[in-house]
Amino acid sequence: MGSVVQTGMMYLGRDVLGWHYLLATVAAVEVTLAHNFTWHERWTWGTSGQPNWGARALKYQLGTGTMAMMANLFAAELLVGRMGLPTLAATPLAIVSSGMINFLIGQFVVFKQVKCSSPAADSSRPLP
Repeated sequence: MGSVVQTGMMYLGRDVLGWHYLLATVAAVEVTLAHNFTWHERWTWGTSGQPNWGARALKYQLGTGTMAMMANLFAAELLVGRMGLPTLAATPLAIVSSGMINFLIGQFVVFKQVKCSSPAADSSRPLP
C-alpha cells in the first residue's frame, strides 16, 4: 500500500506540480512514512492504542525514515538524475532498494518492545 502512496505522491509532485525530482522525492517519502507508520500501528504490529505511541513514532521517523529518505534520494539521483529514467519508472526501484531494511528496522527497533494484543501472538499459550 505504501508503494502506491509513494508513487502517487511522486506523480503529483513531479508531473502535476512540476517540482524538481529530489523535492518530489522528499515529499513523497514523508507522506509515505506517515501512512506506513499508521498502517503498521494498526495492522502490521497491532500496537494502536498502546502506551508510548510518540516514542514509536520518533523511532520510526529516525530509523525507518532516515533509511528510506537516504535510499530514495540516492536512487532518485542515480536513476532520474544520472540515467534519465522517468520518475514513475524509478520510484518502484527506489522503494525496493530500501523495503527490506525498513521492515527490519520496524520489526527489531520500533515495535520490538510492544506486546501484541492478539491471542494468536501469545507464545505462552499451548498449541492445540
